[in-house]
Amino acid sequence: YEIYNLDLNARLVVLSACNTGFGKLNKGEGIMSLTRGFLYAGVKSIIMTLWEIEDKSGAEIMTKFYNNLKKENSIDNALRKAKLDYIKSALPLRAHPYFWAAYIDIGNSAPLYKNTLINPIMLSVIILIIITIIAVWFYRK
Repeated sequence: YEIYNLDLNARLVVLSACNTGFGKLNKGEGIMSLTRGFLYAGVKSIIMTLWEIEDKSGAEIMTKFYNNLKKENSIDNALRKAKLDYIKSALPLRAHPYFWAAYIDIGNSAPLYKNTLINPIMLSVIILIIITIIAVWFYRK
């Protein structure tokens, strides 16, 4: 109930603990869970778990997820790739959905990081144009 009253301006919250998507089903309201509190507080996207997760696989999936986010992937695609990478590298027993399928995302799945390479280039071009204009102005004077 305390989370509902917060004013969070976060694009993503990751609730990687066990059962963070679990809650009481209220008729006409839906599931009253920790996740719902963050949505009411203004969070745009949430990664949550649907059941108890195993620590080692959870840490591995989340590490891969954050690395995928850095590569300008959307949130849902970053999570999908993290799960697929985990399945490819896991032993057959640990590739069972119990170890990786608990993580789901809800909300806005737009990429968190965008390519900022164009900004330094544009800034350099603008500075070069300004320097050229100033040089021409001084030359004519």
